[in-house]
Amino acid sequence: MAQTSITKDQKTLKQWANILGYSGTIPFISLAVILLLDASSTTPAASGLAASALHLYGAIILSFLGGLHWGRIACNPDIKPSDKWFLIYSVIPSLMGWSSYLLSDIWQGAALMLIAGFIISYVIDIRFIRLGAWQSWMKPLRTNLTLIACFSLTVLLLH
Repeated sequence: MAQTSITKDQKTLKQWANILGYSGTIPFISLAVILLLDASSTTPAASGLAASALHLYGAIILSFLGGLHWGRIACNPDIKPSDKWFLIYSVIPSLMGWSSYLLSDIWQGAALMLIAGFIISYVIDIRFIRLGAWQSWMKPLRTNLTLIACFSLTVLLLH
């Protein structure tokens, strides 16, 4: 009986993670579409705002991905001294996002920092999924969300 409850709870959690995760792609997709449509338009102001908003959103979400590891360490009673490396890592995505946003006005390739950050975060997160530290349903979700973020940021990079 308890196993059924856990399975139902896990199923519900997975559904919520999918709903919220894919909802979080709305700014990525909509802003990338604006940039794609604006490429043939004569309204550079809209394009500039969309580009800035997309870059900032990418930096925020990259920071969130680093924060997942901070939270994982903070909530785990069975930590090891070597877990300090994951605490150190957990602040790198936010620093990469912040730096890329600051550089975006002077370096056309600043979005590359975000794309690299998303790919690095993905590789690290997949390792935790394979080790069983995170739920297995995270793999397809992280894969799809990373692809959407990287595609959208590639539109920004090429804009």
